[in-house]
Amino acid sequence: MWTKEPFGKLTSGKECSLYTADTGTGVRIAITDYGISLVSFIFSGTDSKRDVLLGFDDVSGYETHDFYSGCIIGRVASRIAHGKFELDGKEYQLTLNNNNETHLHGGFTGLSKVVWDCEIVGDTLKFSHTQPDGSEGYPGNLEVTVIVSIRTKSNRGKVKGTFLSLDMTATCDQATPINLTFHPYFNMDGQDSGSALDNKLTVFDYAGYLPMDPETVLPTGEILSTKGTPFNLDISRIGDLITDVPGGYDHSFHLCSKSGFVVPAAEIASKDEQYRIRVLTDQPGVHVYSGNFLDESKGKGGAVYGKHGGIALEAQNFPNAVNVPAFPSCILPEGEEYKRNITFSFCF
Repeated sequence: MWTKEPFGKLTSGKECSLYTADTGTGVRIAITDYGISLVSFIFSGTDSKRDVLLGFDDVSGYETHDFYSGCIIGRVASRIAHGKFELDGKEYQLTLNNNNETHLHGGFTGLSKVVWDCEIVGDTLKFSHTQPDGSEGYPGNLEVTVIVSIRTKSNRGKVKGTFLSLDMTATCDQATPINLTFHPYFNMDGQDSGSALDNKLTVFDYAGYLPMDPETVLPTGEILSTKGTPFNLDISRIGDLITDVPGGYDHSFHLCSKSGFVVPAAEIASKDEQYRIRVLTDQPGVHVYSGNFLDESKGKGGAVYGKHGGIALEAQNFPNAVNVPAFPSCILPEGEEYKRNITFSFCF
């Protein structure tokens, strides 16, 4: 199912690869071994073809730009206040890569700016990487594996859905915080169509949202009801609500799913609702980011990605959970296995 081809070289001279799968259901998926970045989701119908993922034509774009297009995020996704946390009586200082004030998305390199080992195993891709003890300030040697698989669901011989599953596992030889996610930017009207504000967004079965401190972009520690607020996302046109959210969406939603069960978290659709991607996960939350700092970068095919040009849906634990006791723990004990799933369901 998967084919491999060159995807360019990094400034170090290291060659990277692109892995592509034609699902046979009208969806074509491409992933690179640099940061396990999701490069393209292409829908092909009888009279149309559209790529709904922001990205770049070769690996140089992923190395140069820092808006985390499509890549895996870790060791800890989102922000950690002042880059500090305490674990087993010891205080750790992480790198400060966000305005020299907070630790963001795993640091300057993290897991997103490295080339992963990749092996095609039957119909799956097996990515693996070891992040050494002390990287970005984190304790322990972290061994991470991501299995990428595609499956289809049929009913009476007719294909009813295509699913891209990302199974993430990790172990560490010391206790360490961990919160892995993927950071794809969607524009369901097409990655080259400009603003994604016409896209329609739904967040499923959530207990509330996490209000953010506007200065630090860190959660206040509360979980509030979305009733009567612009955070009540139910097949909502993003542009109709975002005017009431200063700066745009950069907020987490607390999902009601039971631990260990992969359930629908969010769905994003084109303005005519003909193209949809649903995010399913066993993570405790989903973070909605409306591309508030996209900076007119040139992407695939010369497309320009300006502010709100794409919407990121990040299934993950809560931001700064390592410092907020009321949030779900993000500590992986020594020798235990971290195991999480993110699945994308395609429909058109």
